[in-house]
Amino acid sequence: MLLACCLGVQAQPLELNEAHPGRYTVRQGDTLWDISARFLKSPWLWPRLWQANPQLANPHLIYPGDELVLIWVDGQPRLVRAEPFGVVRLSPRVREEPAVATIPLAAIANFTGSHRILAPEQMAQAPYILGDQQGRMLMSKDENLYVRGHLNPNETYGVYRSQGELTDRSGRAGFGQKAALVGTVQALDQPGERLARVRVSSLRQEMRQGDRLLPLAADGAIAAFYYPRPGPAIDNAHVLAMGRETAMAGRHDVVFINKGGDDGLRAGDLYGVLKPGPGVYDYGDSALNRLSYADTAGRYLRNTGPATTLPAAPIARLMVFRVYPHVSAALVLDSEEPVRSHYPLAAVQHAGLRP
Repeated sequence: MLLACCLGVQAQPLELNEAHPGRYTVRQGDTLWDISARFLKSPWLWPRLWQANPQLANPHLIYPGDELVLIWVDGQPRLVRAEPFGVVRLSPRVREEPAVATIPLAAIANFTGSHRILAPEQMAQAPYILGDQQGRMLMSKDENLYVRGHLNPNETYGVYRSQGELTDRSGRAGFGQKAALVGTVQALDQPGERLARVRVSSLRQEMRQGDRLLPLAADGAIAAFYYPRPGPAIDNAHVLAMGRETAMAGRHDVVFINKGGDDGLRAGDLYGVLKPGPGVYDYGDSALNRLSYADTAGRYLRNTGPATTLPAAPIARLMVFRVYPHVSAALVLDSEEPVRSHYPLAAVQHAGLRP
């Protein structure tokens, strides 16, 4: 199946954006995806755009400050590095500074190190902070705290705070509970039955009574490489929630979608995000006989029947990087407008954005 997927991607035509530049200077913070998206309608085909160098294990090394030139080789577009005085070098050279990454791994690492999706029973059954000797509700670094539950002495635990149950558009649950890491503690001893004493070893924010303790996530590591490619067809897929406690997401932010491993998703799968079109009441839809958007229409007009819904528009592309049975975490690779909860997903081939 993987071979068929790769062959399918290779079979896709390498189409350039209509407004592609002839040259581009690599900037700090660029990724290969960003640069390819300036030139290609399908930026996941970036390996076919770069001029390969058989002398290097990784033939796609470019760096901030490099000037890239679009040339044609055997009728196919290629990006190569321009050397001073107009000389075009067809082979990248090795440097000691960090090369441009394929995608922003730092954004993924930052999120996976601080967030988890848990079954509700995992949170309910986990040990939790009772308080400290001073009777404070908020705890600071190096304090000794008491925890309800059994812990292994000298083991380090993550302290997590629930950010609520994930639900879909209809309010259906079963996707898991989002939890954020607030810090870590080291278990000291067990002074009583189901009573443990711990010391706060690190903080991202102040700990509170009721925060839950869990072993540090064994699945917190991220892949060294992701290979973006169009994901399998999925029905009724949409953005479930933002990765953080915000109302919208933009470039390099994380979102959750309502499909997971049980739906055939894998890390690296790409999807487009659509902004639903507004509803419009047309002439003759009511006695008012005038045009009106549904979201500003009065109660009388809304009671006359459904409005005409205008087509959805592609506004973003995202890549799945963490897959759970019924939900996945995905990184917004590029966006023209903010992504919001309940926005539908589409095949990435049908979600081209402006270059």
